[in-house]
Amino acid sequence: MRVSHADANQANNWTVEIKPDQAGSGPLSVSSDLLILCNGAAPTTGPLPVQNIQEIGLDPALKPSLIAEILPADKELTVAVIGASHSAILVLRNLYNLASTSHPRLRIKWFTRHPLRYAEEKDGWILRDNTGLKGAVATWAKENLEEDRLPSSDVSRFLEKVSTTKEKEQETYLAHLPSCTHVVQAIGFKHSELPVLEREGKKLELVYDHDTGGFGDKEGKRVRGLYGAGIAWPEKVTDPEGNVEMAVGLAKFMKYLKRVVPKWTA
Repeated sequence: MRVSHADANQANNWTVEIKPDQAGSGPLSVSSDLLILCNGAAPTTGPLPVQNIQEIGLDPALKPSLIAEILPADKELTVAVIGASHSAILVLRNLYNLASTSHPRLRIKWFTRHPLRYAEEKDGWILRDNTGLKGAVATWAKENLEEDRLPSSDVSRFLEKVSTTKEKEQETYLAHLPSCTHVVQAIGFKHSELPVLEREGKKLELVYDHDTGGFGDKEGKRVRGLYGAGIAWPEKVTDPEGNVEMAVGLAKFMKYLKRVVPKWTA
């Protein structure tokens, strides 16, 4: 079952239409004072200036068993990996592990706009807590992917680093992607598709408030009784140095919700 439509009336009650998964069943309608969007998120992809390249989704690329099944072991393959986030480095490590064992004809091209960024312990807080590399992935990156380590690392037998910029990335892709058979884009996440949301029959254009969990419309007027939770609707946090990030992670979602949910009203 999934929510297909929701409409708020003058009394700020939501009428929610739910479409059953079973074919032939009609939609259900329920009423509620509060509507909480927990629609999740999916990997983001961007346009690429080449054709005839097979896209591998980020989710299967993050699972060693799945990526091993997707990529044939007996063919010459070159997989492009775009990004330098935690997910991107996990994908690179998965591909290297395949290339150095069961898939010896596999090669990797790694496209990145910036140097690797790591989470750093400070006095009572963590710099780049939500965007920096951590744990075993950070250790592997430091030992194998840094400029002074990659040339002497075994990883360099299989991986080529391609540096680019936001302004030149399409030009860079055009030069390098034609030699690739597959591509994995690890460039972030976007919230999954929302149901149609209306207020008194008029479609809402929503603006999320990362401090309260609520929503406003395009005029800045609060949308009463509507809130968001989970990875699609994270809290915005500012560290002691003024860096702004989205707080992502189950523990961070729970901490955020414990703060804001008691203040949610219809």
